[in-house]
Amino acid sequence: MQKRSVLLVIDAQNDFMDITGSPLAVPGAVADMERLAKFIEKFNPDSIFASQDSHYALDISHPSWWLDHDGKQLPSTGFVPITADDIKNGKFTPRVDPKASLAYVEALEANGEFGHFIWPEHCLIGTPGHSFLPVFFDAISEWSKKKLAWVNYIVKGTHPYTEHFGIFRANVPNSDPTTQINQGVFNALNTFDDIYVAGEARSHCTANSVRQILQIAPNLAPKMVILEDCMSDVPGLPTDFYAMVDGIYANAKAAGVRFEKTTSI
Repeated sequence: MQKRSVLLVIDAQNDFMDITGSPLAVPGAVADMERLAKFIEKFNPDSIFASQDSHYALDISHPSWWLDHDGKQLPSTGFVPITADDIKNGKFTPRVDPKASLAYVEALEANGEFGHFIWPEHCLIGTPGHSFLPVFFDAISEWSKKKLAWVNYIVKGTHPYTEHFGIFRANVPNSDPTTQINQGVFNALNTFDDIYVAGEARSHCTANSVRQILQIAPNLAPKMVILEDCMSDVPGLPTDFYAMVDGIYANAKAAGVRFEKTTSI
């Protein structure tokens, strides 16, 4: 029996691409998606899942949610880490629901999630930056018409009180079902023999998606293939952060996840 394959693409959106006007450009992302588009055309997977990071301007990870110690809004450029101690000591103050905001940052730290980080406004619902990069969108549209199949879209990040790096659940789930484990996706992935993973950024949403699979459905690890030439890192963060990210992928490899380039498949 022929193996059935699924391609899982994380956040191939304009705001993460290294193009003019992108607020959160990942160097190398456009080339990643060009390679992925060629892979889709040649490999013709049986199914495609594609996620979209989706935010409001007023979001716990955006500057407008926070004030600094002088009572000024954080810079629109973002890239500001915030710890629970920072909030308790008055270095940063949430403008929205201070009690819940502190509890969220404390939960991140207690649960071993990535620490809280303020990004520039990105992937705002309804903006061009929220859309897929055209070369990727064209590839999945052609695939759909040739395959007579539909792309499975995964919307994540719409709850403003929690980030949603990994595609399977929010960083800190709450009572909103959209933040909780997306069991439907896991059920679907279980029906395939090979699960190919690509997307942006390698250091954040892709890494967290891989980690969530290993945490929630470790049985999927031997089916997974990370497309190394279809993902890149957010630059400019501390060296120990990238070491932590590399540790996620090392754990994945130890669990049986395979790592390949599109040219070798």
